[in-house]
Amino acid sequence: MEGTTNWRNVHAISLFTFVDSLQFSFYMWSFWPYIQQIDSSMGATFVGIIMAISGVGEALSAPIFGYWSNRIGRILPPVYTSIVMSAVGNALYLLLGTFPRSIAPFAIVLSRFLSGAGSGNRGCFRALVACNSQGVDRARALASSGGAALVGLTIGPAVQLVFNFMGAEGVSMGPLFLSQYTAPALLAIVINITTAFYIHYFLDDSLHIPKKSDSTQEIVQENSESEEPVRLPSVPLRMDVIAVIICMGTRSIRMLATSNIESIAAPFTEIMFNFTHAEALEWNSFDQTIVGALTIAVFLLYAFTNYTKWVSERSNCIIAIVGLFVFYCLTMPWPFLPGNVDCTRFMGNGTHNWEWCEMLPPLNQWLYYSAYAIIYGICLPMLNNSLQALYSRVLGHGPQGTMQGVNQAVGSIARIFGPLVMSSTFSHFGPQATWSVNIVLLAVVIGIWMVAYRRLVPLELRRNHKVYDMRQCLSLSSSTTTIS
Repeated sequence: MEGTTNWRNVHAISLFTFVDSLQFSFYMWSFWPYIQQIDSSMGATFVGIIMAISGVGEALSAPIFGYWSNRIGRILPPVYTSIVMSAVGNALYLLLGTFPRSIAPFAIVLSRFLSGAGSGNRGCFRALVACNSQGVDRARALASSGGAALVGLTIGPAVQLVFNFMGAEGVSMGPLFLSQYTAPALLAIVINITTAFYIHYFLDDSLHIPKKSDSTQEIVQENSESEEPVRLPSVPLRMDVIAVIICMGTRSIRMLATSNIESIAAPFTEIMFNFTHAEALEWNSFDQTIVGALTIAVFLLYAFTNYTKWVSERSNCIIAIVGLFVFYCLTMPWPFLPGNVDCTRFMGNGTHNWEWCEMLPPLNQWLYYSAYAIIYGICLPMLNNSLQALYSRVLGHGPQGTMQGVNQAVGSIARIFGPLVMSSTFSHFGPQATWSVNIVLLAVVIGIWMVAYRRLVPLELRRNHKVYDMRQCLSLSSSTTTIS
Protein backbone atom coordinates (compact mmCIF):
# COMPACT_ATOMS: atom_id res chain seq x y z
CA MET A 1 0.00 0.00 0.00
CA GLU A 2 2.48 2.51 -1.16
CA GLY A 3 1.56 6.13 -0.63
CA THR A 4 -0.01 5.68 2.83
CA THR A 5 3.24 6.01 4.77
CA ASN A 6 3.50 9.00 7.12
CA TRP A 7 6.95 10.15 6.04
CA ARG A 8 6.84 13.32 8.13
CA ASN A 9 6.55 11.25 11.29
CA VAL A 10 9.17 8.76 10.08
CA HIS A 11 11.66 11.57 9.50
CA ALA A 12 10.87 13.10 12.90
CA ILE A 13 11.53 9.72 14.50
CA SER A 14 14.76 9.35 12.52
CA LEU A 15 16.11 12.68 13.77
CA PHE A 16 15.37 11.77 17.39
CA THR A 17 16.90 8.28 17.14
CA PHE A 18 20.02 9.82 15.59
CA VAL A 19 20.73 12.34 18.34
CA ASP A 20 19.63 9.94 21.11
CA SER A 21 22.00 7.24 19.88
CA LEU A 22 24.71 9.86 19.32
CA GLN A 23 24.81 10.87 22.99
CA PHE A 24 24.62 7.25 24.14
CA SER A 25 27.83 6.31 22.31
CA PHE A 26 30.02 9.28 23.27
CA TYR A 27 32.08 7.26 25.74
CA MET A 28 33.03 4.23 23.63
CA TRP A 29 36.72 5.09 23.18
CA SER A 30 37.26 7.38 26.18
CA PHE A 31 35.72 5.10 28.82
CA TRP A 32 38.84 2.96 29.30
CA PRO A 33 41.35 5.80 29.83
CA TYR A 34 38.80 7.69 31.98
CA ILE A 35 38.34 4.90 34.51
CA GLN A 36 42.09 4.26 34.45
CA GLN A 37 42.51 7.89 35.47
CA ILE A 38 40.01 7.46 38.31
CA ASP A 39 41.45 4.13 39.49
CA SER A 40 44.26 2.37 37.60
CA SER A 41 43.41 -0.95 39.28
CA MET A 42 40.19 -1.19 37.24
CA GLY A 43 41.11 -3.67 34.51
CA ALA A 44 39.53 -5.05 31.35
CA THR A 45 37.28 -7.40 33.33
CA PHE A 46 35.75 -4.46 35.22
CA VAL A 47 35.15 -2.69 31.90
CA GLY A 48 33.29 -5.79 30.74
CA ILE A 49 31.14 -5.74 33.88
CA ILE A 50 30.29 -2.08 33.28
CA MET A 51 29.29 -2.78 29.67
CA ALA A 52 27.19 -5.71 30.87
CA ILE A 53 25.42 -3.51 33.44
CA SER A 54 24.43 -1.18 30.59
CA GLY A 55 22.95 -4.18 28.79
CA VAL A 56 21.04 -5.21 31.92
CA GLY A 57 19.43 -1.79 32.04
CA GLU A 58 18.39 -2.03 28.39
CA ALA A 59 17.17 -5.63 28.72
CA LEU A 60 14.93 -4.71 31.66
CA SER A 61 13.55 -1.45 30.28
CA ALA A 62 12.98 -2.39 26.60
CA PRO A 63 10.13 -4.92 27.07
CA ILE A 64 8.57 -2.75 29.79
CA PHE A 65 8.58 0.32 27.54
CA GLY A 66 7.27 -1.77 24.63
CA TYR A 67 4.40 -3.27 26.66
CA TRP A 68 3.63 0.12 28.22
CA SER A 69 3.36 1.80 24.79
CA ASN A 70 1.12 -1.00 23.49
CA ARG A 71 -1.20 -0.70 26.46
CA ILE A 72 -1.71 3.07 26.20
CA GLY A 73 -1.45 3.33 22.40
CA ARG A 74 1.24 6.02 22.67
CA ILE A 75 5.01 6.09 23.07
CA LEU A 76 5.76 9.49 24.64
CA PRO A 77 5.27 8.57 28.34
CA PRO A 78 7.81 5.69 28.22
CA VAL A 79 10.14 7.74 26.02
CA TYR A 80 10.10 10.68 28.48
CA THR A 81 10.97 8.19 31.22
CA SER A 82 13.88 6.86 29.18
CA ILE A 83 15.21 10.39 28.58
CA VAL A 84 15.17 11.15 32.32
CA MET A 85 17.07 7.91 33.03
CA SER A 86 19.64 8.74 30.38
CA ALA A 87 20.13 12.29 31.67
CA VAL A 88 20.69 11.10 35.25
CA GLY A 89 23.19 8.51 34.01
CA ASN A 90 25.09 11.16 32.07
CA ALA A 91 25.12 13.47 35.08
CA LEU A 92 26.64 10.74 37.25
CA TYR A 93 29.29 10.09 34.59
CA LEU A 94 30.11 13.81 34.51
CA LEU A 95 30.59 13.89 38.29
CA LEU A 96 32.55 10.64 38.71
CA GLY A 97 35.73 12.51 39.54
CA THR A 98 34.08 14.14 42.55
CA PHE A 99 33.27 10.83 44.27
CA PRO A 100 35.67 9.23 46.77
CA ARG A 101 37.72 6.43 45.25
CA SER A 102 35.85 3.80 47.28
CA ILE A 103 32.46 4.97 45.95
CA ALA A 104 33.48 5.70 42.33
CA PRO A 105 33.02 2.09 41.06
CA PHE A 106 29.42 2.02 42.34
CA ALA A 107 28.72 5.39 40.75
CA ILE A 108 30.10 4.10 37.42
CA VAL A 109 27.86 1.02 37.63
CA LEU A 110 24.74 3.10 38.37
CA SER A 111 25.63 5.58 35.61
CA ARG A 112 25.93 2.92 32.93
CA PHE A 113 22.84 1.05 34.17
CA LEU A 114 20.70 4.18 33.82
CA SER A 115 22.20 5.01 30.42
CA GLY A 116 21.45 1.48 29.24
CA ALA A 117 17.90 1.65 30.60
CA GLY A 118 17.46 4.98 28.81
CA SER A 119 18.33 3.34 25.50
CA GLY A 120 15.44 0.89 25.92
CA ASN A 121 13.14 3.25 23.99
CA ARG A 122 14.25 2.05 20.55
CA GLY A 123 11.67 -0.73 20.40
CA CYS A 124 8.94 1.89 20.92
CA PHE A 125 10.18 3.87 17.94
CA ARG A 126 10.41 0.78 15.73
CA ALA A 127 6.81 -0.02 16.63
CA LEU A 128 5.77 3.55 15.79
CA VAL A 129 7.55 3.38 12.44
CA ALA A 130 5.83 0.07 11.69
CA CYS A 131 2.46 1.72 12.42
CA ASN A 132 3.33 4.68 10.20
CA SER A 133 4.53 2.69 7.18
CA GLN A 134 2.86 0.29 4.79
CA GLY A 135 3.87 -2.45 2.36
CA VAL A 136 7.11 -1.96 0.48
CA ASP A 137 7.62 1.37 2.28
CA ARG A 138 8.26 -0.51 5.53
CA ALA A 139 11.85 -1.45 4.68
CA ARG A 140 12.73 2.08 3.63
CA ALA A 141 11.03 3.64 6.67
CA LEU A 142 12.76 1.32 9.11
CA ALA A 143 16.05 1.87 7.29
CA SER A 144 15.54 5.61 7.76
CA SER A 145 14.94 5.41 11.52
CA GLY A 146 17.17 2.44 12.27
CA GLY A 147 19.90 3.72 9.98
CA ALA A 148 19.78 7.12 11.66
CA ALA A 149 20.21 5.43 15.05
CA LEU A 150 23.17 3.42 13.78
CA VAL A 151 24.74 6.55 12.29
CA GLY A 152 24.43 8.16 15.72
CA LEU A 153 25.96 5.14 17.45
CA THR A 154 28.76 5.05 14.91
CA ILE A 155 29.83 8.68 14.80
CA GLY A 156 29.17 9.32 18.50
CA PRO A 157 32.61 8.06 19.55
CA ALA A 158 34.20 10.29 16.89
CA VAL A 159 32.75 13.35 18.68
CA GLN A 160 35.53 12.67 21.18
CA LEU A 161 37.95 14.32 18.73
CA VAL A 162 36.24 17.66 19.34
CA PHE A 163 37.18 17.56 23.03
CA ASN A 164 40.70 16.15 22.79
CA PHE A 165 42.18 19.66 22.94
CA MET A 166 41.06 19.85 26.60
CA GLY A 167 43.47 17.09 27.58
CA ALA A 168 43.14 14.52 30.34
CA GLU A 169 43.73 17.08 33.10
CA GLY A 170 41.08 19.52 31.87
CA VAL A 171 39.85 22.57 33.69
CA SER A 172 37.81 23.16 36.85
CA MET A 173 34.55 25.10 36.60
CA GLY A 174 33.26 25.32 40.14
CA PRO A 175 32.08 21.86 41.18
CA LEU A 176 32.51 20.58 37.61
CA PHE A 177 35.73 19.18 36.25
CA LEU A 178 35.69 19.31 32.45
CA SER A 179 38.24 17.31 30.49
CA GLN A 180 38.36 15.41 27.22
CA TYR A 181 36.68 12.56 29.10
CA THR A 182 33.88 14.43 30.90
CA ALA A 183 32.94 17.23 28.47
CA PRO A 184 31.01 14.76 26.22
CA ALA A 185 28.79 13.93 29.23
CA LEU A 186 27.79 17.59 29.55
CA LEU A 187 26.93 17.70 25.85
CA ALA A 188 24.90 14.49 26.28
CA ILE A 189 22.81 16.11 29.03
CA VAL A 190 22.10 19.09 26.77
CA ILE A 191 20.98 16.66 24.06
CA ASN A 192 18.69 14.83 26.52
CA ILE A 193 16.92 18.07 27.47
CA THR A 194 16.65 19.25 23.85
CA THR A 195 15.19 15.97 22.56
CA ALA A 196 12.50 15.99 25.26
CA PHE A 197 11.20 19.32 23.94
CA TYR A 198 11.64 18.21 20.32
CA ILE A 199 9.43 15.11 20.51
CA HIS A 200 6.78 17.04 22.46
CA TYR A 201 6.28 19.51 19.61
CA PHE A 202 7.18 17.56 16.46
CA LEU A 203 6.16 13.93 16.99
CA ASP A 204 2.75 12.29 16.55
CA ASP A 205 3.23 9.37 18.94
CA SER A 206 -0.11 7.63 18.46
CA LEU A 207 0.13 3.91 17.72
CA HIS A 208 -2.60 3.30 15.17
CA ILE A 209 -3.52 -0.22 16.20
CA PRO A 210 -5.13 -2.06 13.26
CA LYS A 211 -8.42 -3.85 13.65
CA LYS A 212 -8.37 -7.55 14.47
CA SER A 213 -9.84 -8.27 11.06
CA ASP A 214 -6.49 -7.30 9.60
CA SER A 215 -5.00 -10.45 11.10
CA THR A 216 -6.96 -12.75 8.81
CA GLN A 217 -7.25 -13.12 5.09
CA GLU A 218 -10.61 -13.84 3.54
CA ILE A 219 -10.43 -15.76 0.30
CA VAL A 220 -12.92 -14.98 -2.43
CA GLN A 221 -13.18 -17.47 -5.27
CA GLU A 222 -15.12 -16.65 -8.41
CA ASN A 223 -17.85 -19.14 -9.29
CA SER A 224 -17.97 -19.67 -13.04
CA GLU A 225 -21.62 -20.78 -12.95
CA SER A 226 -22.86 -17.89 -10.79
CA GLU A 227 -22.28 -14.20 -10.48
CA GLU A 228 -22.05 -14.54 -6.69
CA PRO A 229 -18.53 -15.08 -5.36
CA VAL A 230 -17.89 -18.03 -3.07
CA ARG A 231 -16.46 -16.85 0.27
CA LEU A 232 -14.11 -19.38 1.78
CA PRO A 233 -13.08 -19.63 5.44
CA SER A 234 -10.51 -17.00 6.50
CA VAL A 235 -6.90 -18.01 6.85
CA PRO A 236 -5.41 -17.10 10.25
CA LEU A 237 -2.10 -15.27 10.11
CA ARG A 238 0.50 -16.56 12.51
CA MET A 239 4.04 -15.32 12.62
CA ASP A 240 6.74 -17.84 11.84
CA VAL A 241 8.26 -18.42 15.27
CA ILE A 242 11.40 -20.00 13.80
CA ALA A 243 11.97 -16.98 11.56
CA VAL A 244 11.42 -14.64 14.52
CA ILE A 245 13.94 -16.58 16.63
CA ILE A 246 16.52 -16.53 13.82
CA CYS A 247 16.13 -12.76 13.44
CA MET A 248 16.49 -12.26 17.19
CA GLY A 249 19.47 -14.61 17.38
CA THR A 250 21.20 -12.89 14.49
CA ARG A 251 20.75 -9.52 16.17
CA SER A 252 22.25 -10.96 19.35
CA ILE A 253 25.33 -12.21 17.49
CA ARG A 254 25.66 -8.80 15.82
CA MET A 255 25.51 -7.18 19.26
CA LEU A 256 28.12 -9.64 20.50
CA ALA A 257 30.47 -8.76 17.65
CA THR A 258 29.97 -5.08 18.41
CA SER A 259 30.45 -5.53 22.16
CA ASN A 260 33.77 -7.22 21.50
CA ILE A 261 35.07 -4.02 19.89
CA GLU A 262 33.43 -1.79 22.51
CA SER A 263 34.85 -3.63 25.52
CA ILE A 264 38.39 -4.60 24.47
CA ALA A 265 39.35 -2.54 21.40
CA ALA A 266 41.08 0.13 23.47
CA PRO A 267 43.41 -2.21 25.42
CA PHE A 268 43.76 -4.42 22.33
CA THR A 269 45.11 -1.58 20.17
CA GLU A 270 47.37 -0.40 22.99
CA ILE A 271 48.96 -3.85 23.21
CA MET A 272 48.98 -4.67 19.52
CA PHE A 273 50.44 -1.36 18.31
CA ASN A 274 52.24 -0.27 21.50
CA PHE A 275 50.04 2.80 21.84
CA THR A 276 49.73 5.07 24.86
CA HIS A 277 46.23 5.89 26.13
CA ALA A 278 46.28 9.15 24.17
CA GLU A 279 47.51 7.52 20.94
CA ALA A 280 44.92 4.74 21.12
CA LEU A 281 42.15 7.29 21.73
CA GLU A 282 43.28 9.42 18.79
CA TRP A 283 43.64 6.52 16.32
CA ASN A 284 40.40 4.82 17.35
CA SER A 285 38.44 8.08 17.22
CA PHE A 286 39.82 8.91 13.78
CA ASP A 287 39.01 5.44 12.47
CA GLN A 288 35.54 5.73 13.94
CA THR A 289 35.09 8.93 11.95
CA ILE A 290 35.67 6.97 8.75
CA VAL A 291 33.24 4.29 9.93
CA GLY A 292 30.70 7.05 10.57
CA ALA A 293 31.14 8.50 7.08
CA LEU A 294 30.59 5.09 5.47
CA THR A 295 27.61 4.42 7.73
CA ILE A 296 26.06 7.70 6.62
CA ALA A 297 26.62 6.70 2.98
CA VAL A 298 24.84 3.37 3.56
CA PHE A 299 22.05 5.17 5.42
CA LEU A 300 21.53 7.55 2.48
CA LEU A 301 21.53 4.60 0.09
CA TYR A 302 18.77 2.86 2.06
CA ALA A 303 16.70 5.92 2.93
CA PHE A 304 16.73 7.88 -0.32
CA THR A 305 17.07 5.34 -3.13
CA ASN A 306 15.20 2.24 -4.28
CA TYR A 307 18.03 -0.01 -3.09
CA THR A 308 15.66 -1.94 -0.80
CA LYS A 309 13.58 -2.84 -3.86
CA TRP A 310 16.61 -3.99 -5.85
CA VAL A 311 18.24 -6.20 -3.22
CA SER A 312 16.22 -8.23 -0.70
CA GLU A 313 16.62 -7.94 3.05
CA ARG A 314 17.75 -11.56 3.22
CA SER A 315 20.54 -11.08 0.71
CA ASN A 316 21.78 -7.95 2.47
CA CYS A 317 21.83 -9.75 5.81
CA ILE A 318 23.88 -12.67 4.48
CA ILE A 319 26.36 -10.35 2.73
CA ALA A 320 26.81 -8.35 5.95
CA ILE A 321 27.26 -11.42 8.17
CA VAL A 322 29.87 -12.82 5.79
CA GLY A 323 31.60 -9.42 5.86
CA LEU A 324 31.86 -9.48 9.67
CA PHE A 325 33.19 -13.04 9.47
CA VAL A 326 35.87 -11.88 7.03
CA PHE A 327 36.84 -9.00 9.37
CA TYR A 328 37.57 -11.35 12.25
CA CYS A 329 39.49 -13.71 9.99
CA LEU A 330 41.62 -10.86 8.61
CA THR A 331 42.38 -9.28 12.01
CA MET A 332 42.88 -12.50 13.95
CA PRO A 333 46.42 -12.66 15.46
CA TRP A 334 46.94 -16.16 14.08
CA PRO A 335 49.63 -18.17 15.93
CA PHE A 336 51.57 -18.77 12.69
CA LEU A 337 52.20 -15.03 12.17
CA PRO A 338 55.85 -14.02 12.80
CA GLY A 339 57.11 -11.87 15.68
CA ASN A 340 55.84 -10.85 19.11
CA VAL A 341 54.35 -7.64 20.46
CA ASP A 342 56.13 -5.54 23.09
CA CYS A 343 54.51 -6.45 26.41
CA THR A 344 56.82 -4.59 28.77
CA ARG A 345 54.10 -2.21 29.96
CA PHE A 346 51.50 -4.92 30.52
CA MET A 347 53.32 -7.53 32.59
CA GLY A 348 54.44 -7.59 36.19
CA ASN A 349 53.01 -4.18 37.03
CA GLY A 350 50.51 -5.48 39.57
CA THR A 351 47.43 -4.39 37.62
CA HIS A 352 46.99 -6.46 34.44
CA ASN A 353 49.63 -9.26 34.35
CA TRP A 354 48.65 -10.44 30.87
CA GLU A 355 51.13 -13.30 30.55
CA TRP A 356 49.68 -14.43 27.22
CA CYS A 357 50.99 -11.16 25.77
CA GLU A 358 54.51 -12.62 25.41
CA MET A 359 53.29 -15.10 22.78
CA LEU A 360 51.05 -12.68 20.87
CA PRO A 361 52.06 -12.04 17.25
CA PRO A 362 51.64 -8.47 15.97
CA LEU A 363 49.11 -7.36 13.38
CA ASN A 364 49.65 -4.89 10.60
CA GLN A 365 48.29 -1.60 11.94
CA TRP A 366 46.97 -0.44 8.56
CA LEU A 367 45.28 -3.79 7.90
CA TYR A 368 43.40 -3.67 11.20
CA TYR A 369 42.22 -0.08 10.91
CA SER A 370 41.36 -0.37 7.20
CA ALA A 371 39.40 -3.60 7.71
CA TYR A 372 37.54 -2.15 10.69
CA ALA A 373 36.66 1.09 8.89
CA ILE A 374 35.49 -0.55 5.66
CA ILE A 375 33.72 -3.66 6.98
CA TYR A 376 32.15 -2.13 10.10
CA GLY A 377 31.31 1.01 8.14
CA ILE A 378 29.45 -0.89 5.41
CA CYS A 379 28.40 -4.32 6.69
CA LEU A 380 27.17 -3.28 10.13
CA PRO A 381 24.65 -0.69 8.85
CA MET A 382 23.60 -3.11 6.09
CA LEU A 383 22.84 -5.80 8.66
CA ASN A 384 21.18 -3.38 11.05
CA ASN A 385 18.88 -1.83 8.44
CA SER A 386 17.93 -5.01 6.61
CA LEU A 387 17.48 -7.16 9.72
CA GLN A 388 15.20 -4.59 11.35
CA ALA A 389 13.08 -4.37 8.21
CA LEU A 390 12.91 -8.16 7.81
CA TYR A 391 11.99 -8.69 11.47
CA SER A 392 9.20 -6.12 11.27
CA ARG A 393 7.79 -7.70 8.11
CA VAL A 394 8.05 -11.20 9.59
CA LEU A 395 5.83 -9.94 12.43
CA GLY A 396 3.33 -8.54 9.91
CA HIS A 397 1.08 -5.49 10.06
CA GLY A 398 -0.16 -4.99 13.60
CA PRO A 399 0.84 -3.70 17.04
CA GLN A 400 4.52 -4.50 17.42
CA GLY A 401 5.47 -2.63 20.59
CA THR A 402 5.80 -5.72 22.77
CA MET A 403 7.64 -7.87 20.21
CA GLN A 404 9.96 -5.01 19.27
CA GLY A 405 10.71 -4.54 22.95
CA VAL A 406 11.38 -8.27 23.34
CA ASN A 407 13.68 -8.15 20.31
CA GLN A 408 15.64 -5.28 21.84
CA ALA A 409 15.79 -7.10 25.19
CA VAL A 410 17.10 -10.29 23.56
CA GLY A 411 19.76 -8.26 21.79
CA SER A 412 20.60 -6.65 25.11
CA ILE A 413 21.32 -10.06 26.60
CA ALA A 414 24.25 -10.20 24.19
CA ARG A 415 25.30 -6.80 25.54
CA ILE A 416 25.11 -8.26 29.04
CA PHE A 417 27.06 -11.46 28.52
CA GLY A 418 29.13 -10.30 25.55
CA PRO A 419 31.32 -7.78 27.39
CA LEU A 420 31.60 -10.11 30.39
CA VAL A 421 32.66 -13.08 28.30
CA MET A 422 34.87 -11.07 25.95
CA SER A 423 36.66 -9.02 28.59
CA SER A 424 37.17 -12.00 30.89
CA THR A 425 38.38 -14.15 28.01
CA PHE A 426 40.64 -11.33 26.88
CA SER A 427 42.15 -10.93 30.36
CA HIS A 428 42.82 -14.64 30.83
CA PHE A 429 43.57 -15.92 27.32
CA GLY A 430 44.14 -12.87 25.10
CA PRO A 431 42.57 -11.59 21.87
CA GLN A 432 43.13 -14.86 20.00
CA ALA A 433 40.44 -16.47 22.16
CA THR A 434 37.91 -13.63 21.79
CA TRP A 435 38.43 -13.49 18.04
CA SER A 436 37.96 -17.28 17.83
CA VAL A 437 34.62 -17.05 19.65
CA ASN A 438 33.34 -14.48 17.15
CA ILE A 439 34.59 -16.46 14.15
CA VAL A 440 32.81 -19.62 15.33
CA LEU A 441 29.53 -17.85 16.17
CA LEU A 442 29.42 -15.96 12.86
CA ALA A 443 30.12 -19.20 10.97
CA VAL A 444 27.18 -20.86 12.77
CA VAL A 445 24.88 -17.93 11.92
CA ILE A 446 25.89 -18.12 8.24
CA GLY A 447 25.05 -21.82 8.23
CA ILE A 448 21.63 -21.24 9.84
CA TRP A 449 20.76 -18.55 7.32
CA MET A 450 21.70 -20.78 4.40
CA VAL A 451 19.48 -23.58 5.72
CA ALA A 452 16.50 -21.37 6.71
CA TYR A 453 16.77 -18.88 3.84
CA ARG A 454 13.41 -19.73 2.26
CA ARG A 455 11.35 -19.20 5.39
CA LEU A 456 12.81 -15.79 6.24
CA VAL A 457 10.10 -13.90 4.35
CA PRO A 458 7.50 -11.22 5.23
CA LEU A 459 4.27 -12.44 6.80
CA GLU A 460 2.20 -11.29 3.83
CA LEU A 461 4.15 -13.64 1.55
CA ARG A 462 3.43 -16.53 3.91
CA ARG A 463 -0.23 -15.50 3.80
CA ASN A 464 -0.22 -15.48 0.01
CA HIS A 465 1.38 -18.92 -0.03
CA LYS A 466 -1.30 -20.21 2.33
CA VAL A 467 -4.04 -18.71 0.15
CA TYR A 468 -2.48 -20.30 -2.90
CA ASP A 469 -2.24 -23.68 -1.19
CA MET A 470 -5.88 -23.53 -0.04
CA ARG A 471 -7.07 -22.63 -3.53
CA GLN A 472 -5.09 -25.53 -4.91
CA CYS A 473 -6.67 -27.87 -2.41
CA LEU A 474 -10.18 -26.55 -3.12
CA SER A 475 -9.59 -26.82 -6.84
CA LEU A 476 -8.42 -30.40 -6.44
CA SER A 477 -11.39 -31.21 -4.21
CA SER A 478 -13.81 -29.75 -6.77
CA SER A 479 -12.23 -31.74 -9.58
CA THR A 480 -12.46 -34.96 -7.53
CA THR A 481 -16.15 -34.34 -6.82
CA THR A 482 -16.88 -33.74 -10.51
CA ILE A 483 -15.11 -36.95 -11.53
CA SER A 484 -17.08 -38.91 -8.93
